[in-house]
Amino acid sequence: MKDISADVTFHDSMGFEVAVIRFNERMEVMSSAMKNGGEHSTDTFVIIEVPKLYDHREPMQDMDAVFADLSIPDHAVGFMTAAEIRLVLTVSDSQFEGSNCKAIVTAGVSNRVKAGDIITDMPERLAKSVERARIRKQRMGTINIIAVSATPLTTAAKINAAIVVTEAKTVGMQSVGHDETGTTSDAIAIVCPPGDERADYCGTGTAIGIAMARSVREAVAQSLRNREDFPEPYSFIKALEEFDVTPALMWDAALELFSPAPDWDTEDIRRMFRASLDNYEKDINVNSLVMAAVLLEKWGSHDKIWGMKRGEFARDPIHLIADEMLGIQLAEYIGGTRALFEFNRFDRHKPGCIGDMGPFIDDILCGLIGGIMSSIYTRKFEEA
Repeated sequence: MKDISADVTFHDSMGFEVAVIRFNERMEVMSSAMKNGGEHSTDTFVIIEVPKLYDHREPMQDMDAVFADLSIPDHAVGFMTAAEIRLVLTVSDSQFEGSNCKAIVTAGVSNRVKAGDIITDMPERLAKSVERARIRKQRMGTINIIAVSATPLTTAAKINAAIVVTEAKTVGMQSVGHDETGTTSDAIAIVCPPGDERADYCGTGTAIGIAMARSVREAVAQSLRNREDFPEPYSFIKALEEFDVTPALMWDAALELFSPAPDWDTEDIRRMFRASLDNYEKDINVNSLVMAAVLLEKWGSHDKIWGMKRGEFARDPIHLIADEMLGIQLAEYIGGTRALFEFNRFDRHKPGCIGDMGPFIDDILCGLIGGIMSSIYTRKFEEA
């Protein structure tokens, strides 16, 4: 089994941190790199760490200046990243059934996204990234992957390998908790030695594809672990927004079944309702119960709950009672035994946005809203 030897060194050049990767022989490259992208041949790769809000209109000028300063050959392939290369650069080797592969990765995912989606909260992400940089000296990043096969590959196999690397990158992200598929600025290089005997295939079912995927998965995950670049947890309020349920709509649903005493002020009740939501947003048990319903709703909508036939979940079958059980538990947790009556009332009428929801979301909303309203009624009566 042929060995893949690569030497990694770090340098300070022209105000940038720079990683230089040198192989022991000239390699064939197919890449999306900034410098010398496309089909190419080199034994040298360069990754330049740029500032957090780097927006140079001519980044190749900086790239060329670093190349000149470090006497890097012009045929080298060059990448850029805002991740901290001395911290995150990770090398992972993998062998499978005689195939030998290596992955060299730098990863940072502040600009992570699911392919096809649009980032709508970039200012908030930038603010968080700036704060992280202040506390942990971290910057925004991208994912650069140099994936190397010790076996020569045909052009078709290299393209096949690009699919493998992209899928493996996403699995690596998922292994540390990210739901996204990558970042908006990822770059990859598929690398192999020249040779007459070439592999025609490099899919996920081939030995080369398996070895390459495993090396990329581990390198991406370890790079993110080195950076402590983990997903931030979010509250049930944000989770419910994925179903277009907002605090305002929850109050509208509560208002439809509002049964006030003659001397109660509706605006005062609304303020109490919103204050309760804000309070329970910090409660790990409320978050856990609602998030359980959210995940079960997602699984059910894709017919992934064992024991139900395809399409059955959408009809909210009568033998599915786990949704009511979650709602009842949440109502009772918030408002005690009295809240069970409010849960049943909301479950029976399904006011407002509740009526538009699937089995788990509608019942968890009945438990949440019913529980809060029951607790408010109790407090008001106790004040009387």
